[in-house]
Amino acid sequence: MTTRYQPLTMETGQQPANPSGTTPLLAAAATAVTGGSNGSGGNGGGSHNFHSGPRSPFYCATVFADCGAAMSRSAARLDPVRQQLVGYVSGALFSIGWWLFIDGIAFNASRADKISVVQIGFEDWIPGIISTLALIIVNLIDRETLSADDFAYSGQNVACKARACAFLGVTMALGALGGALAVLSLKFIIPGVSGDAFYVGQSITLQNFLIFFSSMVLWFGRNHSDEGGIAI
Repeated sequence: MTTRYQPLTMETGQQPANPSGTTPLLAAAATAVTGGSNGSGGNGGGSHNFHSGPRSPFYCATVFADCGAAMSRSAARLDPVRQQLVGYVSGALFSIGWWLFIDGIAFNASRADKISVVQIGFEDWIPGIISTLALIIVNLIDRETLSADDFAYSGQNVACKARACAFLGVTMALGALGGALAVLSLKFIIPGVSGDAFYVGQSITLQNFLIFFSSMVLWFGRNHSDEGGIAI
């Protein structure tokens, strides 16, 4: 006669077999992990989820993202200081350029009785004057007006007018650089001028390059932010 074994009940102090085939130890571990992640906002138990968004599989990517956010906040706080620094640097370059030109003319006049110097004419002043006018024209234009529409500003074809002025200013600046190099070549290099007399040609060339750099520093620094202004 075959004997049938009945499953043990709770009354015997043992649990029946798990029909799903999962061991009680693995089930308890899965429950603990699930409960710890879901109960982070409850009574303080479980692990806390510090990263709400998707996390990168690389730790260095998270570090670089945090550094970029910190640098952006620092740049926003230092924006007024940057605007002042741009104005000071641009003004210093402009002043040094004109100072070199005037110093070259004064030095040339002081050595006229000792060496053979080059006569200074109005053509030597033209590149510096054109560079200065180009600086004023370029920096009167705001970056937003280059792509503005008629609804944002009062008037018609605002963007076309702003682009035309920008083209005129940049063309004048580049033409002044070419004129300074032409004066240096025609009046100093080709005739074979050397020594102290050559300092005037160098000062004319350096003057126009410094004014051009001053214009570019002021324009790009002033239009770096959306405020469109510079504090000096």
